[in-house]
Amino acid sequence: MDNTKRHSRIVAHFVNGFAKGWYMAVKECYRNELDIKYTERKKNKQSFWEWTQGPYFSFSKGHVFYDTPNAYRKWAEAIKDIKIACQITSATPTILDRNKNLIEGMVEFTIYEPDKNFTSLKAVKSYKLSQKEFVNFLQTGALKE
Repeated sequence: MDNTKRHSRIVAHFVNGFAKGWYMAVKECYRNELDIKYTERKKNKQSFWEWTQGPYFSFSKGHVFYDTPNAYRKWAEAIKDIKIACQITSATPTILDRNKNLIEGMVEFTIYEPDKNFTSLKAVKSYKLSQKEFVNFLQTGALKE
């Protein structure tokens, strides 16, 4: 299968505004960064629209993710439910080069955990992953040491 074509097996289904079953609470507003688009398709000369998946992940600097949707409540309450958060410090998108080869983008990010008083988040460790590996982290929470 051509890895640059769009297909109907999307990486995230959104329920109540968040990616269902993902470790990190990824909001629906990140569809574009996940390269999920509502696309017109044709079957038997009939036109229809469906969500499709592409390979061009494009998370960028400043994006912040928490491991719970509860993180979006008032901070004094929210921080009590957060186990980890991550903030992207640098990123490049996945692109096609001149020869139509897929060039995997990179994501550098820092993991944060609540301090012992649950008043703020403290930086724990930084990582550098491909955009695809970063999506896997958002889905599973797994990071290679």
